[in-house]
Amino acid sequence: MHHDKHKRRTLKQLAAAGAIASLPAGMAGCAVSGKDADVIVVGAGLSGLNAAILLQDQGFDVLVVEGSGRIGGRVYTLDDQPHKPEAGGSEFSLASYARILDMIDRLGLEIVPWRGADVRFAYYVNDTLIPGSAWATSPANKVTVEQARPVPPMFISGAFAPQPVPLSSMSAWLEPEGQQYDVPFGDFLASRGADAETLRLIASRNNSAELNDMSALWRMRSDKFAEAFGGLDQLRNLGGGMSRLTDGMAGLLQRTVRLNTAVTALSTDDSGVAVRTGAGHTLRANYAVCTVPLPMLRSIDLQPALPPLQAKAVNEIPYDDHLEVYFDVLEPFWEVDGLASSLWTDNELGLVLHISDPGTLGYLWLAVSGKGGAPVLGLTDAEVFTRLSEQLIAARPSVEGRIRPLALQNWSAYDWTRGHLAYRAPGQITEFGDVLTRPHGRLHFAGEHTSVLNSGMEGAMESGERAAIEIIMRQA
Repeated sequence: MHHDKHKRRTLKQLAAAGAIASLPAGMAGCAVSGKDADVIVVGAGLSGLNAAILLQDQGFDVLVVEGSGRIGGRVYTLDDQPHKPEAGGSEFSLASYARILDMIDRLGLEIVPWRGADVRFAYYVNDTLIPGSAWATSPANKVTVEQARPVPPMFISGAFAPQPVPLSSMSAWLEPEGQQYDVPFGDFLASRGADAETLRLIASRNNSAELNDMSALWRMRSDKFAEAFGGLDQLRNLGGGMSRLTDGMAGLLQRTVRLNTAVTALSTDDSGVAVRTGAGHTLRANYAVCTVPLPMLRSIDLQPALPPLQAKAVNEIPYDDHLEVYFDVLEPFWEVDGLASSLWTDNELGLVLHISDPGTLGYLWLAVSGKGGAPVLGLTDAEVFTRLSEQLIAARPSVEGRIRPLALQNWSAYDWTRGHLAYRAPGQITEFGDVLTRPHGRLHFAGEHTSVLNSGMEGAMESGERAAIEIIMRQA
């Protein structure tokens, strides 16, 4: 009954999308003789798993192959570490993560309160530790624009961004109305009055290494999604960690995900798709869905070659560098210095968020990215821990002897992503539009980098849903 309820819901979603009025269950049947599946999905992250489940619900025989040795992609709960920290996608919003919430309901998983223990911050800026309450008047606050000076550093770009976001809908970033904003982000902020110190603070934590590497329109797209995201009161976590979601999704599949199965080539013609693996095997199907991040897709031999504009987008759309680092809290250092337990910095420490864990003092999660994080992004794991431990003690002496390194995840160095999240450089939205979503013969594409309406985990789910609908429509 539970499966049937969600099959009916999928059909309603398809009809609501204007795709079809109805589809008979089991319409696809078994894999055609001589082929390994009706559909092969490359990648066992949220997008690939969601596509596979939706296709299976409609009767397709689906095989998912995954290059790494685990399920989940950029959802990754570190189950072997104290506190089970999240190395990838973690919190979700009750206001805007409809697909994630639907799958949680389908799997019967538990939604728990957000683990952010203290969203009040102290600041370490210009080599000075500043209480949150003193930011506006601190001599270390060198912002010269009067209306921006009191704004906390993590929100200061909003002081110069149009309010509300000047996009009429979640998809308007792809429409002509947005093209005027497809310009360098730093130049756009400066044109609206941002001073040099404001730009420096924003650049220290922005996804791109330099502000002008990113399109202002891309940042507006993120801000538009944030509007729908809701406030902090809407944030939740998943009981047992976010990997319980992707593990559960894999468990819904009739065929076991083939792990450690890297894909080196994909070819498509009128008869189907051939998927070549690193072990030299060839798998055949009527269709394929490729969900791997663009840095990985660049190393896969596609035959025939992608159309020029699509190929250019695959090769040129950038990804940010990002490092997740975790420290166990041994003693409440915040009681020693009397400051909030979380810290925002303008150097390589990044955002230092105190995460709660019932029955313990919790742990520190460091999100290292942007221009500020550049000094540590190329270091070895051991060097990262040494460097960041020294920086934490220098920024906040009360942590000395009261924290210890736990774990880290470097998404830029991870073989199966080779980057963290895609963004768009100035002019790329106007030039490329949604070209990444276009099927290539019988090869379809999904992944967070192809989402239109959403970002992050919900964007990944959206993209898998779109790819599944495209294939279902071809059989209708």
